Amino acid sequence: MLVTVQLFASLRELVGDETTVEVAEPVTVGRLLETFVDLHPSLRGAERSLNVAVEQSYAFPDQLIEPGQEVAIF
Repeated sequence: MLVTVQLFASLRELVGDETTVEVAEPVTVGRLLETFVDLHPSLRGAERSLNVAVEQSYAFPDQLIEPGQEVAIF
């Protein structure tokens, strides 16, 4: 599934305002972060300091992401 991710803070400087990430289903926040870091290896080691929001609420690693939901990493 393609997930469009809004980026904030220093991630915005590294990657841009938003990016699209192809993630194997079922898409969880944890799987999205793993895939995002794989695409941007300079972030390896910083995964624990990244936060994810789904529909403007903080999300946990096991939370499912449904098609069309707003996702942000900061």
